Amino acid sequence: MSINTLSTTETLTAERRKAVIAACIGNFLEWYEFVLYGYFAAIFATLYFDDRDPAVALMVTFLVFGISFIVRPLGGVLFGYIGDRYGRKVTLSAIILTISCATALMAVIPAYASIGVAAPMLILLLRCLQGLSAGGEWMGAAAYVVESAPAHRRAFYGSWQTITICLGMFAAGAASLVLTEVLSADALQSWGWRIPFLLAFPLGLIGLYMRLKLEESAEFTAMTESGPRESSPLTRTLRADWRSILLVCGLVCSPTMCTYVLLVFGPTFFAKNLGMPAGSARAAGLTAMLILVVLVVIFARVCDRVGRRPFVMWGAAWVVIAAPIGFVLIHQRNYPMVVIGTTLVLIGQAMMLAPQPALFCELFPTARRYSGLAVGYNLGVVLFGGLGPLAATALIAYTGSTYAPAWYLSFGAVISFAAALVTPETLGVSLRTGRREPAVVPA
Repeated sequence: MSINTLSTTETLTAERRKAVIAACIGNFLEWYEFVLYGYFAAIFATLYFDDRDPAVALMVTFLVFGISFIVRPLGGVLFGYIGDRYGRKVTLSAIILTISCATALMAVIPAYASIGVAAPMLILLLRCLQGLSAGGEWMGAAAYVVESAPAHRRAFYGSWQTITICLGMFAAGAASLVLTEVLSADALQSWGWRIPFLLAFPLGLIGLYMRLKLEESAEFTAMTESGPRESSPLTRTLRADWRSILLVCGLVCSPTMCTYVLLVFGPTFFAKNLGMPAGSARAAGLTAMLILVVLVVIFARVCDRVGRRPFVMWGAAWVVIAAPIGFVLIHQRNYPMVVIGTTLVLIGQAMMLAPQPALFCELFPTARRYSGLAVGYNLGVVLFGGLGPLAATALIAYTGSTYAPAWYLSFGAVISFAAALVTPETLGVSLRTGRREPAVVPA
C-alpha cells in the first residue's frame, strides 16, 4: 500500500465511507453521554449536593463538571499512547464502552438525602471516568476520519467530527427539553432525569459494535507497514512537537469556551439568571446548536479551497466583537432574541470549528498524531472550556453582572486569535511527511 493511498484519492471508497460514518456515530454517542450532566445540572445540584444555599450547590455542581475536564489530559495520555501504539480502532472501542458504563451508573446513585456525602463522591468518580474517556475520544475519532479522507476533502470530512459532537449535544439537550415539558417538576426530579442516562448503556453497546467493525485507518496501516512504530510516542511528541501542542491549546480556547458557556451552561443561565422559562431556555440553546451545524458544514467546504488559518483568525476576531453585542440581545429574555444573540457569537465559533480537525491533524505526523492531539487539545479544553460554566457562574457572582460571560468569551477569542497569527497554513500538507504537496482542486 502506498503511503497516501486514501489521502490523495479523489473520493472515499464505499467501505471507507461506511467506516468514517461509523466513527462519527460513535462520536455522537460519546458526546451525548458526556454533556447530559450539564443539561441536568440544576437537578444534580438539588439531589446530590447540600442545597441549603442553591447558588453554592449549583457552583459545586459545575465544579464537578470542571473536574471531569481536569482528568481529561490523563485520559488523553493513556488513550493517546494506546492509539499511536496499537491503532485507532481498539482505542475508540475501549473509550465508548468506558463512558457508556459510567453514564448509566450515574442514574442509579442514591441522592444526598439517602447516603450523604457518598452521593457527590460517587458522582465525582463517575464524572472522572467520563472525563478519562472523553480525553481520548475527539482526537482519536478526528485522526481516524482525517487520515481516511481524500487530501482535498480533509476539512469537510473532518468537520463531521464537529457536527456529530453538536448533534450528540443536541440529542442530550432535546432529551432534557422533552422530559421538562412532558413530566411534572416532581416527576422529573425523582425519576425522569434518569431515563437518558440509563439509555447510555444500550446506545453504547450499539456504538461499540459499530467500532469493532471498523477497519484501521489507511495512514496508520501504511505507517506500520513502512517500519517500526514509535516506542514512546508521548515522550517523542513532547520533545519534537511542543510548538504544535501549544498552538492547538491556544486555537481550541475560544471554540471550546463558546461551546461550554453558550451551549452547555447557556440553558441554565437563561433560566436561572435571566428568568426565562426552562423549556424556552433549552429550546433556544438547541435551535442555536442546529444553526451551528449548518454553518460548520458551509465553512468546512470553503476551508478546503482557501485554507485553514484565515478561518480561525476571522472567527476569533468575530467572537471578540460579537460576544458583547450578542449578550445585549440575549438580555431581551425572549426566545427569538436569545437565538439571534447566541447565533451571532456562534458564527465566529463555526469559522474556527470548521477547519479544526483537519488543521490539528496536519500539525502532527501520523506516528505521534494521537498523542500530540491528546495533550494539546485536552490542555486547551481543561484550561478554557471545561471550567467555563464554573468561571461564568463565579464571574456573575463576583461582579453582580449577567454580562460577565460575554467578556470571558471575548478574552478567550483574543487568545485564539493570537495563536492563529503564528499558526502555519497546513492546506496541502502531507499527513505522513509534513511537507506541502501539489494542491488538488476539487471539481
